[in-house]
Amino acid sequence: MNKVRIAVVPAAGLGTRLRPATDAVPKELLPVGGRPAIDWALEEAAAAGIEEVIVVSSTHKPAIESFLSHSRRVRARFEGLTAIAPGEHSIRVRVVFQNEPRGLGDAVRLGWHAAGERSIAVMLPDELLLGGPLLLRSMLEHHARHGASIVSLAKFSPKEIGAYGSASLAGPGRSGTMKIDGFVEKPAQGQAPSCYGLTGRYVLGPEVLKVLEALEAPIASELSLTTALDACASTSGLLGIELIASDRRVDVGSWPGWMEANIATLGSLANKPPVRGHSDARSTAA
Repeated sequence: MNKVRIAVVPAAGLGTRLRPATDAVPKELLPVGGRPAIDWALEEAAAAGIEEVIVVSSTHKPAIESFLSHSRRVRARFEGLTAIAPGEHSIRVRVVFQNEPRGLGDAVRLGWHAAGERSIAVMLPDELLLGGPLLLRSMLEHHARHGASIVSLAKFSPKEIGAYGSASLAGPGRSGTMKIDGFVEKPAQGQAPSCYGLTGRYVLGPEVLKVLEALEAPIASELSLTTALDACASTSGLLGIELIASDRRVDVGSWPGWMEANIATLGSLANKPPVRGHSDARSTAA
């Protein structure tokens, strides 16, 4: 069993799609359902069985540290380590810093080093799964049983897929997953290998992270996580798992998505953790 105990939450981005609000408040702290967006990711991680979260932040965003230190969820703090207790779950949180805006790949690499270079989950905090933790829990179980890295995929329209890393699919995998043999990052219209695109949940083994470590970003450019995934898909193998409707993915990194998430949560779900129903069809059987 290759149990993943640590999740990396990249939170150093500039939030350009949400300016000018994010010139004052980090996008991870913008409220969704009455609480900061990053709080939803922490709760999801704890409910899925993650024991520690490494938040990759920026020294230009001290409000994130302040929230983690003073949230009503905080139980104790010592030597930079914070224990947070969402509901009946408890989870430790550490903060490391990305000194330069070098992209998602660099943030994941920093988090991997902090995790001791073992398998990790990666959770993008501006992609909320309002349906709860079952998707991430399923991904963690697949990795524990089979050892393969696995990424979450959603089906997009031909017009939408150009904004994502489009997966080239090689056929079905185990237990309802899909085998992936490569990616095309933000393909031109008509050039996408499929309409399945990367979304914000990953469970990555050392084979992906070592490729990421070996990559060098061009000068004044960002290190691409998709490039590392593409390389590993054709060598070590990579699985994808499709989001289903009840996962309720919302991209709160844009104003339309932020508004959608708040409309969905500021009613019956206000101040109440989202709970996934028992009627979901996803199977995690071996």
